[in-house]
Amino acid sequence: MHAPQQDDLSPPDELNQAVRELIEVVRTADLDGTDLTGAIAQIRELRDDLRPRVVPGMRMQSALVYEMPATVDVPEGEPEKLAPPAAFRAEHPSDFFPYSPLVGVLNPISPPATMRRVAADEHFEIHGEVTFGTAFNGPPDCVHGGVIAALFDELLGSACVVNGIGGYTGTLTIVYRTPTPLGTPLQMRGWFDRSERRKVFAKGTLHAGDTLCAQAEGIFIQSENLRSPNR
Repeated sequence: MHAPQQDDLSPPDELNQAVRELIEVVRTADLDGTDLTGAIAQIRELRDDLRPRVVPGMRMQSALVYEMPATVDVPEGEPEKLAPPAAFRAEHPSDFFPYSPLVGVLNPISPPATMRRVAADEHFEIHGEVTFGTAFNGPPDCVHGGVIAALFDELLGSACVVNGIGGYTGTLTIVYRTPTPLGTPLQMRGWFDRSERRKVFAKGTLHAGDTLCAQAEGIFIQSENLRSPNR
């Protein structure tokens, strides 16, 4: 499993990375006949040490915050959208989805995938990389298909968000071209395709080197509570 450079991590990021490494070890260790009493006690002691810092309620994505509510002129019948590139304070999905199970550096179950906003023609795209460890295993030596679907949901949704037209996932169609290998750097690309009133269409691909592993198309439904400058 790919690990971020330790020198680049804040203490909370480093804690989450350490938990990822622990998950990977526990997932792959042969523990039959091993006395785990001490290890279990240490883990529970750490849990108890951190519990007083738990905040009330669920921690939500924190940075879907608009720089300005300005809109772009669009043809009649098309959905209103915020003006890129100043629509969001954050440029990268991990910045505005810090608790995401796919890109969130503050979520220890995320790989985490790296996604970044890239200018392309009239719209922004999302490009990124991810290496899945054995915790994401499906078929032998391959990534679970449901994990790939979740990755595309994040990728395509982020491609909509960085263009100021985020929405809830309506449908997600995945075409699996070839098994996706574990422990291998994967490259992804997601882009806005078109919009029809409140429906926003996005597409994406996932490669291992030159091999196309999967591709996807998603339809996202715009909602006021994802577009309000106060959210």
